[in-house]
Amino acid sequence: MKTAIFSIGVFLISLFLGSCQPSKTSCSVVDTGKALDYKMGDKLLFSYNYATVYPAPGVDSVYKRSGFIHPLKTLGGEVMTNCSPADHYHHFGLWYAWTKTTFEGNEIDFWNLHKKQGTVRFRNFERVSDNGFVATLDHVVYPDSPAEKVAMNERLEIKIGTTSLPGYYIDYHTTVRLAGSSPITMEAYRYGGICIRTREDWNEQTAEMLTSEGLSRDEADGSRARWCYYQGKAGNEKACILIVAAPSNLNYPEPLRVWDKTVNKPAGDVMWNFSPTKQQAFTLEPGKELSLFYRIYVLDKKINSTTAEVLSDFECD
Repeated sequence: MKTAIFSIGVFLISLFLGSCQPSKTSCSVVDTGKALDYKMGDKLLFSYNYATVYPAPGVDSVYKRSGFIHPLKTLGGEVMTNCSPADHYHHFGLWYAWTKTTFEGNEIDFWNLHKKQGTVRFRNFERVSDNGFVATLDHVVYPDSPAEKVAMNERLEIKIGTTSLPGYYIDYHTTVRLAGSSPITMEAYRYGGICIRTREDWNEQTAEMLTSEGLSRDEADGSRARWCYYQGKAGNEKACILIVAAPSNLNYPEPLRVWDKTVNKPAGDVMWNFSPTKQQAFTLEPGKELSLFYRIYVLDKKINSTTAEVLSDFECD
């Protein structure tokens, strides 16, 4: 009986959310010369920073980066990401980088910029439209040194869509290939890949996390998940960020790296990462590619696991 009731509930929600599939949007894009600002009407959805963003005055310029999303905002105007906070200058809102890799016999960290081993740089746009873009990025070893070299090329495709819920989604499709003939191994490590640093006032008292496996924030780290959401009060409204991993992704369901409430005191906020190589290394060989697809919902309301399951049922374009 319980199974029948649950099935009926999912069916009814599916009908209600029937338009939660890829759809055309009324978005527009403004190129500021430093970023692509995507808007819905007069409301900024997010900025894709293609120009190099430097840290605050007085902070080592090694913490510079291009090719990331910040701010990521709700339709209500609330900023959902945190960029270059003083506790982790190398966190960039919504971004992508690998942490522990081996390239040409050396350890290369593209995430922790202070090591000066690697970084990620925007190169150019293949295409820009009102509903998204395609960008090329370089994963660079030993940046700003005589030994500088591009190890991988990344093709990032972003598409924006709408749902019948208040909010929108971003399809985030990244594909990396070798820039030359040298393979690169993403070693088994606790974090690396796509990551989001959420707003500072979301902590264990103001927001809640849930994974597809029913785990909370303090339980999620190291677990595998098909989707994960974090939600709470944002300003005077409620908001939710739901990230869904595609079944075609490496090591799906993917392991998670989640800061629990003890990690980043006193703020208690969250860095949250789908980390496909957390438990198993992957070597990118010549002629091969690594393609990862995520749908990121930014909603102006809180949801539950049943709604998340419905939203996670989509096909990648």
